[in-house]
Amino acid sequence: MKHVTRWLNHIRERFRPTADPPEERRIGLALSGGGGKGAAHIGVLQVIEELEIPIDLIVGTSAGGAVAVLYAAGFDLNAIQEVFRQSALRRIAIPDPTGTGIIGQRRREEMLRRLLGDRTFADLRLPCAVVATDLVSGELVVLREGPVVPALLATTALPALFPPVPYGEMLLADGGILNNLPVDVAYEMGAQRVIAVDLRDANADFSLQPEEHDNLFSRLMFAPKQFAVAQRALSLLMAEATELRLQQYPPDLLIQPDVRSIATLDLTTPEKGFAIGVEAAREVAGELIDLRLWRKGRQLAAQPKPARPPRAPALPAYRRPTVSMVR
Repeated sequence: MKHVTRWLNHIRERFRPTADPPEERRIGLALSGGGGKGAAHIGVLQVIEELEIPIDLIVGTSAGGAVAVLYAAGFDLNAIQEVFRQSALRRIAIPDPTGTGIIGQRRREEMLRRLLGDRTFADLRLPCAVVATDLVSGELVVLREGPVVPALLATTALPALFPPVPYGEMLLADGGILNNLPVDVAYEMGAQRVIAVDLRDANADFSLQPEEHDNLFSRLMFAPKQFAVAQRALSLLMAEATELRLQQYPPDLLIQPDVRSIATLDLTTPEKGFAIGVEAAREVAGELIDLRLWRKGRQLAAQPKPARPPRAPALPAYRRPTVSMVR
């Protein structure tokens, strides 16, 4: 009997409730940009669902913003993969009449409206936000109110490829320019714990050697060396900025799928990114389960959460207004 009592006491101690009530605990999910690499986010979400990890709010940039909004709107993961396929450039490519991008926004907007209609952020089943960059002021803008379609067009408007989205006196472009992994936004929205999925590929192989392309469209779109150089330079700058922000706002769990084999502009085979995301998330299944226990009001006594490291020196103070996109 003494052995049984000792064993029960051990179990109670190991899984003892912590001081704050579980209803006040919120887990946020932050998804980075990455274009076609963003399909890895869907694989991570698959494992999160398998492990029954409750997500209380979700934020994202660019492709991560698209996944965040679709998931918060209630789309299942198979449907989100299909959206990636339908977003392949050869399906939506029309010349940009404004001359500020290569591809116009009309077909993208039509596709998103077929999917989401006139839904607003208030209509989503989860609190959700995406970030964009105001090219006029150079400031970061958090979009979490108003209709979601213009917000998605803005957060995914990769400079030079898509034209910026006008909003009042602002011209909004891809949020990854200033904040490619918005962990800080998740904290600001009330998350006490944040899972971050980082699709940086700064160490990916880079070459200006000609590549084989299967049709005229591909040759016109991807062959120019100028575009390859600009894309590479932007990815390096974004990777450095992301590293600084992660030092300032460290997430509780950082998942980094190895997406180097996926081209940023390749949305034709989302199943490849999906599999990579599943693999990366399963490698940290133990940490995810710990977050589930914490969320339910139980924390492993033998594995207390380490104190947050002191924040790094503040980054440039960008104004981050929460705005509503006009129709």
